[in-house]
Amino acid sequence: MIELNEQFSTTCAIEDIIIPNTWNIKVTLLPNPNRNKLYNKAMERIQYYIADVLDNSIFVARYNISTLSNLPLKAQVHIFPDDPWDQLVAMCLYTKFNSILEGVFEVENIVVSSHQSRGISHWYNENDGGTSSLLELFDDEDDRETVNYWFKPTAQLFLLHEGLRLMTQEWIEIDLDYTKNKSETGDIINLKDFKKPKPPRDVNDNDNTD
Repeated sequence: MIELNEQFSTTCAIEDIIIPNTWNIKVTLLPNPNRNKLYNKAMERIQYYIADVLDNSIFVARYNISTLSNLPLKAQVHIFPDDPWDQLVAMCLYTKFNSILEGVFEVENIVVSSHQSRGISHWYNENDGGTSSLLELFDDEDDRETVNYWFKPTAQLFLLHEGLRLMTQEWIEIDLDYTKNKSETGDIINLKDFKKPKPPRDVNDNDNTD
């Protein structure tokens, strides 16, 4: 059994407010002994997804994307089937991590806490419904595409400044594939070609300006 502890920050659009949030997650992983040669790559997949895909992104509910898409700002976005409260975030990340790992590890349990929750932790595991809960809770046809997004085994995000265009990082492009075979489905846009938006530099950072 392996325990992974990570932290990332996002901006959350919940109902009619936008708030910053910092998330702490603890993921308990059960290794598959038949695929031990892939342990390192599987762990690197999770860490890459957290650091490069989740961190500094925007979390938004599906019903709010039309409002968000009108903002003339650069950002990477993740769309949830409902408001991204901690419990739903735990459920979605449990599903996504299991998909990304592709059987090398199994996520036994995930614990999510955040700055906005003020010390309250949300647990999610197989006993709470596993990966099937998203499908059961959000089985409406309009929700299906958003739910399926969390089942994809690749790293994906939406670009706000490109009309919420979906971008996909194939693992082979960053040497984290398992089979060395490129995917034959869909148009691939490499996340490595997209530079994450950074805050503009403050002119006061220049020491020798006259």
